[in-house]
Order: sequence, then structure tokens, then C-alpha cells
Amino acid sequence: MEHPSTDGFLSFLDILIHPGPDKSTSVYRKPAHTNLYTKYSSSTTNSAKNGVIRSLTRRAYNLCSPQHLETELQTVRHVCLLNGFPPQRITTIMDEARRRYLTPPRPQQTTRQAPDFSLYVSLPYHPSLSKPLKKILGQHDIKVTHSSSTTLRDLLTKTKTTPPPHLTPNTIYEISCLDCPSTYDGQTYRPLIDRMKEHERCHRLNNAYDDALDRVKSAPAHHSLTTGHRIDWNNINILKSLPQRSHLDLTEHAAIHVRNPAMNRTDRAPKCSSLWDPILPKIAKSLKPIPSGISFNST
Repeated sequence: MEHPSTDGFLSFLDILIHPGPDKSTSVYRKPAHTNLYTKYSSSTTNSAKNGVIRSLTRRAYNLCSPQHLETELQTVRHVCLLNGFPPQRITTIMDEARRRYLTPPRPQQTTRQAPDFSLYVSLPYHPSLSKPLKKILGQHDIKVTHSSSTTLRDLLTKTKTTPPPHLTPNTIYEISCLDCPSTYDGQTYRPLIDRMKEHERCHRLNNAYDDALDRVKSAPAHHSLTTGHRIDWNNINILKSLPQRSHLDLTEHAAIHVRNPAMNRTDRAPKCSSLWDPILPKIAKSLKPIPSGISFNST
């Protein structure tokens, strides 16, 4: 909340409260506000472009008192024109938003069940290809969502510092055996060192198997304790760092399916749709071992 101005106006979030007994309200914009929104010429979906007009119009109806509503609607129209939107489209969507605000749709007696897709993919938006491609993939039970492609800003700016390798989250990692060619490929969404400590602790405490749940808690520790081999705890590699946690299952599936690490138990590995099979070799090819810098004294 901003401090009240000398003329009695009070701003709170995007609401401006006017002085006077009726305490009327309008939309508040900071002095540094630039009125820049998604340009009509932007390479994005029509629904995203229409959403700019629709959201600004809804905000006007939701926040403005009657005496300030028309002024705000004129401001919305002016801002949309500045961002390149055609006047006819602005009028059509603003009228639609007005009708929905004044006459809310009646609740349906039976809710329509959303289609359940077996596979979801996110693809960069392309003005001429995205719409027909989405239609074709939808016929094969694949849900398509659109994401923005890499921009010049993404390539030239870096707003976050890169964590050291042992603190990197969302990684596919590799643990090797010193006495045989066996390896283990795993995933973790936490900092890598946290997961490695769990593996090493299972080995050090001879606690690789959970009797209560009847499952292996750590495949590398189980391999060492059942064969007498030594695990190379001082040479743990990062195969790939991923931008999102949701990519882990598919990447680990590709690593296990293509690389076939001997320590992994395929019955415990993540299962992915067979539709991904043609690109698994390409994903596995992108896995490049990078030293994690993690070191333990266990042997």
C-alpha cells in the first residue's frame, strides 16, 4: 500500500481510491508505467493477444466505480491501439467482455468432462504451422501447448548465478563401479549433493534394502554390498542438467533405455509412452559426463 498523497488519493495494488464521502475507485498505474503489452505483431497465439484486451477490460469493470468506468475504457482502447491492435478487434473483444460482465453465464447442470490426453508436448509457437500441427496431433491423442522460443534477450542476459555442480538441482547423474564396468544412471530434483549423501549413507551403514517396503533404497550401495565391489564415490558425474523438473522422467528413461546401465533396475525406472521411442537415442546422445566435484571417503 502506498502512502496517501497530499490531495487525498490512496493507491492499493492496482486500485486508486479517490477522496470524498463515496470513496470511489479507479485503476491505478504507477508513474513509471509504460503501457507496453504483447504487441499485435508478436509471434504468439491469437488467444494470448485477445487476452490482453480482455484482461484490461475486465479489470476496468471490476475495479472502477461508475463515474470512472468510461474514462478507463477509453484508456484501455488507447493502450491497445498503441500496441498495434486493429480497432475492430478491440471493439469486438471489449463488447464481449462487457456482455460477460453484465450477464454472467448460467452454471451448467452437467459439467463437461475435459478430454484426457495420453501425451502432452510443449512446442515453440509458429504463426503458420502451430494451428494445423495442433489439430493433427490432437487426432492422435496428443495435447499441444505453446511456449515462446529463445529470444535475443535469453541469449544475451543472465539474471541468475549458476550454482556449483554439487548444488545443481534437476540433474541426471552417473555413479560408476571401480571393479567392473557397471554404472548407475539416476535423477534428482534436489541439489545433487543431497541425493549423493543418501546413496553413500546407505552404503556406509549397510542399509541399501528397505525390508518394510520390499525395495532397494540405493542401487549403487546394493551393488557394492552384494558383490563386494567398490563404488567410485569420488568420481560422480553429472550427465545433464535440466531446466525443469518435469523433464527428468523422460531424460532418465532415455538414459536407461539407450545406455543400459547395469546397476539400474528396469522395473523401478520411470515409464514413458512408447510415442517417445523415436527420439530416445537423440536425448541419450545429449548426455555428456561432467565431474560433479563430490568426494566421499567411503570405499
